[in-house]
Amino acid sequence: MLKADIALPDLSHQAQWRDGSIALGDSRITPHAHPSLEVLLVRTEGQWFVMVRERAAASPGATAATRDVDTGEFQRLYRQCLLWHLDYVMIEGAQAGCRMKVRAGVLGSVPVYYRATEDRIRISWDVTDLATEPLAIDAEIASHRLVMNPVYSARQLCVGIQLLTERACLDVQPGRANYRYPATAEETSPTPLPEGRDALVMFAELIERAVSARPMVANRISLELSGGMDSGSVACALAKCLGPVASKGILLDGDVRHPQIERRNQITSRLGLIDQTVEMSAFPPDLDIQQPAQTKNLSREYYLEACSALWRKARAQGHDMLFTGIGGDELFPSYLDEVRKPGPGEPGRAHEVRHYAEQLLTRHARSAAQSLRNFDAPASPVPSTALLAVACRAPDLVRHGLWPVNPLSDPSLAAFCHRLPREHRQGRELIRQYLHKHLGNDVFPRDYTKETFTGVMAASISRHASSIAGQLRDCALADLGLVDQPAVLALLETVVATRASAPATALVSFLWLERSVRQFH
Repeated sequence: MLKADIALPDLSHQAQWRDGSIALGDSRITPHAHPSLEVLLVRTEGQWFVMVRERAAASPGATAATRDVDTGEFQRLYRQCLLWHLDYVMIEGAQAGCRMKVRAGVLGSVPVYYRATEDRIRISWDVTDLATEPLAIDAEIASHRLVMNPVYSARQLCVGIQLLTERACLDVQPGRANYRYPATAEETSPTPLPEGRDALVMFAELIERAVSARPMVANRISLELSGGMDSGSVACALAKCLGPVASKGILLDGDVRHPQIERRNQITSRLGLIDQTVEMSAFPPDLDIQQPAQTKNLSREYYLEACSALWRKARAQGHDMLFTGIGGDELFPSYLDEVRKPGPGEPGRAHEVRHYAEQLLTRHARSAAQSLRNFDAPASPVPSTALLAVACRAPDLVRHGLWPVNPLSDPSLAAFCHRLPREHRQGRELIRQYLHKHLGNDVFPRDYTKETFTGVMAASISRHASSIAGQLRDCALADLGLVDQPAVLALLETVVATRASAPATALVSFLWLERSVRQFH
């Protein structure tokens, strides 16, 4: 949402607008310029705060405002801003002692990273701004990522670069910085519905409220439509609130292709969507880990090439807001007493993927990956896996001029769905009912063939196996003592021989991390 480069002694100056940035002496805070955002600078004697936030549906449309107020009004506006219901980043400063705080909102739409030294702090949604020199790799974080353990934490792959996680606060003054995680979100459990209330009606109200929470203009919106239930439900809510919009999607190859196309056609025709697609085969994932990246990333969208092609189409049509189905996978959890334990001989796919991943690790890295973590951010109103999915692609979306909106990650919707009785959560029954109501019963029958990218990577790796093997003659993760290089090449051979999804998933995770390490190390 913003970038900042602040020499802490400059906090003794009063904040003022200068050439599109907020200036403090020679230091600058530069809000990201986008129609979805607004900026508020509030000043009083010796104090100020600047808030860059998503505009609400009822926003008057001003993109920047400055208010000079007395101390009482300053505190009132400050408390009001902290309760903003959409996403934001806030920086507040005190001239006395050259102190500042940085706060993040709850949604993690476009999170910011920072590097702090004794007398300077740099903040940016783009890690490239902070990686101006070789950086040490955090071996513990890398080990957890190698075995597919999702890590949502202030700690990042590069030592010295940290993420401002949702609702977190960073206190900074010369020679000192203190990072504070928020309180743990309330734990949920199944709860009976209020008497007389209908689950489907309540779900429809919440998803449509989440979709319409921001100012929307139909001809400036694109929707990522895979053909699955998550993006399909967002499409239904958008059509209900706004009418026909533009949809964008990636067409896969293989057995899923025909049912995916048929389902997309049903959704787009019944909702009146203006649809465009790209072929995954025309934009395969880039497996060249030796090629210098134009922009450095701590994590990266696996299918960035195909996604970028869609995003370019959206921008070419004048669109600046992209709706996604991120968060849908997390809406209907199964609780421990509801989960069937795998029987003998059926370990489950996640266990199988982890097995392949662990074979790559050295003894030191395996020990680190099995350590009990004490650095994760606390449970959040938006599930951490959804926050991680957003963080992987947000910088690239912003570079394409698109602001991401993820209605299924709305905290109120998530809290409602997590508390539903089992019959509404099991098999994602409630979202299926919502889709049936808007699209008919034939689009998402219970045995429908789900769209999946599982086969894409195995095929791509097999086509480029000799090139990948050549690139792995030098292995940065092996140099760091984290992986066994012969084991990596053996896994590559397994993927080529079997084309199976589990070994391919483990190898892809390694390749993406290897690429990142090469960029930063």
